Amino acid sequence: MPSVTAQSDITFDWRGLIEATDRNPEMLPIVQGERDALEQFLGSFETLKARQDELKGLRQEVTQQLKEVLVQGKEVAIRIRSVVRGKIGPKNERLVHFNVAPIRKRPRKPVKPPDEEPPETVPGASGSPSTKPVV
Repeated sequence: MPSVTAQSDITFDWRGLIEATDRNPEMLPIVQGERDALEQFLGSFETLKARQDELKGLRQEVTQQLKEVLVQGKEVAIRIRSVVRGKIGPKNERLVHFNVAPIRKRPRKPVKPPDEEPPETVPGASGSPSTKPVV
């Protein structure tokens, strides 16, 4: 017998076995105990599978609710940060406690001394230094 691994194939196989024992009354007394046990397992499996499907639906519903709460929570967090920034000022270092970057003075970039003058170029050239002497 080939190995069957899909749950639907297994339940189909179990139903087939139960029906086969019912169609063969001469075999029924020999396998009655095993048939009844298989029928119990089939019933338990179907009950658990229905519960699993129900929980999957509930999980999806809860996931949607979680996403909704996250969106609302983010909006409230933005409002709190805005109020704090407005109350204590946009430059106050205490904003760091609320995960808000305060406005800070930027250091001035040092002024570099001018480098050598660029080499002469011929007007209309592609911007590369001229190899011809200018006359």
